[in-house]
Amino acid sequence: MKTVIRIIAAVSLPLIAATTMADTTRDCMLEGTVQKQQGASADDQAVNVKFHSVSKFDQDANCRVRKGEKMEFKLPPDPRLQDAEPGSTVKYRYRTESDGSTQAELMSVGT
Repeated sequence: MKTVIRIIAAVSLPLIAATTMADTTRDCMLEGTVQKQQGASADDQAVNVKFHSVSKFDQDANCRVRKGEKMEFKLPPDPRLQDAEPGSTVKYRYRTESDGSTQAELMSVGT
């Protein structure tokens, strides 16, 4: 009887954990470099980020990205990014929800 209970517990615990994690399908930390392109006026600068590194946001996160996979999204406006010098390092948390929606959050801006 103890063996049956252990087997049931061993099978059901991962299933319970999987259902609680089902809301977020991808949770990544993206690292990149700020790039600015001069526009017609000094105030008119297009700010882009070139990402060069993808890793798990935390130890338990799922962040599967195939080599060469294109991840395209619009960054939310943030004054820290607008004020950053070209070449500054930035870190973003990027999440994809099970319904297909995505969210990017600026975590830090460095030099």
